[in-house]
Amino acid sequence: MYLLNGLYTIATDAKEALLFLNGGAKIIQLRNKKNPETVSSEAEKIARLKNNFDFCFIVNDDPELANRVRADGVHVGKDDPSISQIKKEYPNLRVGYSSHSLSETIAAEREGADYIAFGAIFPSPTKGHGHPVQGIERLKAVVYSVRVPVVAIGGINRDNVESVLETGVAAFAMISALTQASDIQEEVRYFQNRTRP
Repeated sequence: MYLLNGLYTIATDAKEALLFLNGGAKIIQLRNKKNPETVSSEAEKIARLKNNFDFCFIVNDDPELANRVRADGVHVGKDDPSISQIKKEYPNLRVGYSSHSLSETIAAEREGADYIAFGAIFPSPTKGHGHPVQGIERLKAVVYSVRVPVVAIGGINRDNVESVLETGVAAFAMISALTQASDIQEEVRYFQNRTRP
C-alpha cells in the first residue's frame, strides 16, 4: 500500500478521481457530503480503478463501505465511529482522523490513528468562513508532537505549499486548488512533484 507522502487528493466521484489519477495522484480520498446517496456506487467505481492504477484509496466517514469495496483505509472525525472501534471491526483498514487541536491530535494517535489530518491551515473555500484557521505554527507543533504521519489540509495552493512542506508534514490535502484549475491533470502533476524537503 502506498505510503502517505506528498499530494493527498480528495475526490467527490470516480470521474474526478480518474482525472487525479491520470495526473499522477497516488492518494485518493472519496468524500461527497452533498450527494451521500451516490457515495457507495462511486466508491465501487474508484475501487475498480485499482485494476489500472497503483494508488491508496481512502473512503470518508464509512468504515463498512471502505471494507466492502476493499479500500485501503477510512477517514473519520469526532462524529464518526471511534478509531478503536473501527480497528477492532476492520483490522485491515488504515484509519485517518481529522483533528483541529494539538490535544485532539495526541488523543487520536493514542487511540490508534494511522495518520492525522490537521487544519484548516489557511482560510479555505471548502471549509467555509466559520472554520477555525490553524496556521503554520500550530501545524509545526502537531508535526513535532506525534509520530504518525500528518496531513495538512485547508487553503493550500501554489503560493503557500512550500511553507507547509517545510513543517515536516507527510502530505498535504487539496480540493479547490485542483478542481478549480483550468487543467486539473496538469495541476495534479505540479503538486505531485512537490515533496517535503
